Amino acid sequence: MTNAQKIMIVDDDPHICEIVQLYCEKEGFDSAYSRSGAEAMRLLVSFEPDLILLDVMLTRESGIDWCKDARRLTDVPIVFLSGRKEDEVKSRALTCGGDDYMIKPFSPGVLMAKVKTHLRRVSAGRKEQLLELPGLTLDYCAQSATTESKTVFLSKKEFSLLSYMAQNANHVISVDRLFQIIWGMESLEDARTVAVHISHLRKKIESDPTDPKRIVTVRGIGYMLVADNGN
Repeated sequence: MTNAQKIMIVDDDPHICEIVQLYCEKEGFDSAYSRSGAEAMRLLVSFEPDLILLDVMLTRESGIDWCKDARRLTDVPIVFLSGRKEDEVKSRALTCGGDDYMIKPFSPGVLMAKVKTHLRRVSAGRKEQLLELPGLTLDYCAQSATTESKTVFLSKKEFSLLSYMAQNANHVISVDRLFQIIWGMESLEDARTVAVHISHLRKKIESDPTDPKRIVTVRGIGYMLVADNGN
């Protein structure tokens, strides 16, 4: 898994999407785009971007309204891209949750400079947070886990799961409890979801995932993260 920052583009103009995506990738960002609001909302959840580039006027809806809805799910920077120069439109875009506003046509180089500035601002505003256990360190800023031998970057669900277990190290946690805490709902008898994520974590942090010493299974109950591991 790479640690590249992720840029999401929401614009109904395919040419704009392709050009901006090309520049994002040239700057080392991961990127994805959507050309409709409904599709963009699904992409927001699955892609988990670090910054969003959003057209003010989508084909069938307002980008400003989309921004209002998106703010219920994310606090990442949102930069509006627009052919509208009116102060009233710009004011509404920034008031509804936008962080910046660029007029089309724009210089891709200037856009990338703005993107980097916003990402730096967000990073600077985050205090480095570490949770250290013997042989295992969790970095909440980088969303990574460091063992004796390597550093791995985790998905948000993987990191949330490992973090919760680390905060309750050496205590057995039931599958139902893990599912409820991490996925925010009752188990619905879907223990497989937890098991799959535990398996992914073991592959990333265990010396031998087939014989786990860090995340152990307590049969019939759940899992325990062992904090005093001597490996």
